[in-house]
Amino acid sequence: MRGFSSSFPHGGAGAGLLLLRLAVALQLLTETLCAEAAPWWSAMLPAAVAWLPLALAIALAVALVLGVLTPVAGAVGALWQLFCLGQSDWAHAPPCIVGVLTATALVLLGPGAYALDARLFGRRRLVLPASPADHNRF
Repeated sequence: MRGFSSSFPHGGAGAGLLLLRLAVALQLLTETLCAEAAPWWSAMLPAAVAWLPLALAIALAVALVLGVLTPVAGAVGALWQLFCLGQSDWAHAPPCIVGVLTATALVLLGPGAYALDARLFGRRRLVLPASPADHNRF
């Protein structure tokens, strides 16, 4: 994960990244659960697996909110929004474009300190013994 994001900022920047993750997750869910138009997958998938895209969108939203594999979830969310953009009419295009842009920004910025990624892949503290004789105590 270090290749995706070099640091996990905290404070105001970390709170801003938390809000950005929440916004991307909400955009993903609102475009997926849009009540005004029929879902794009209803014509493409058989009825037996029609729940699969909705489950994927909910899993992506949960991963974004918790901050688990945020760059991967953001990239998949951006691709999802691009596909929705290709399937929608011009009335639904602006929310899809905003979704693509915010998900891409999240991929480029990283998850921030208030994410599970920071706990899993963040910096570690290495405690060295004070003297060579003490190294067997640990």
